Amino acid sequence: MRFILVFSLLITSLAVFAQFGIRAGYGSTSFKDWEGFAYRRIDVNKASFLNSGLNVGVDYWFRLKKRRIEFMPELGYTQFTASSVDGYKYSLSSFNAYFNVHAYVLDLAEDCNCPTFSKQGNTIKKGFFIHAAPFFRYYIQEAEGSQSLSGNSTGIGIRAGAGIDIGLSDFLTLTPMVAYEATGKSNWKDLATLDTNITDPDIKSSGNGLFGLMRLGFRLNSNKRRR
Repeated sequence: MRFILVFSLLITSLAVFAQFGIRAGYGSTSFKDWEGFAYRRIDVNKASFLNSGLNVGVDYWFRLKKRRIEFMPELGYTQFTASSVDGYKYSLSSFNAYFNVHAYVLDLAEDCNCPTFSKQGNTIKKGFFIHAAPFFRYYIQEAEGSQSLSGNSTGIGIRAGAGIDIGLSDFLTLTPMVAYEATGKSNWKDLATLDTNITDPDIKSSGNGLFGLMRLGFRLNSNKRRR
């Protein structure tokens, strides 16, 4: 329910803009030290704890005037899956702020004044791009069992990858992407209090993951020049 509510609010917040996109992604994730904690508590495969994430987001588009370098600041939400370990159910989610940069390296000098393009033209040349996105995350961390823990922390990181724009019409562009994310260390406050063999109550962990992403771009001001 939280996931659906957040996504609906994000869509509503950007619907007033003429050039915006909706994003969704799914992929494998790893938080090494948090997984290590779960592994020490019970003999489970580390890959079964916080091993995947589903994210949604909305972005607003703008670009350089003379080069095909485009910017898409994005607000989003991620829900990571977590196993039940030794009677505890773990939950990890985050609110995210990305600053996406797309560079169309095969068509960099082309002057184009719109965020979507029609079906004419070489799709690979016009549509392929590499991208990078520094990001900030606000984590919500919970553990429910014989005792309950709830905390928050923050993290910063970078996402990088590649994708291609596929023009569905002059108003819609579908963009599949693949991206690797790396996040600096974040603290799961009081997590280690669930294990009496650990003296430090807080466990910090960095994270990384490989995501498949999909963006649906909207261009509502159709009177502008087309690609």
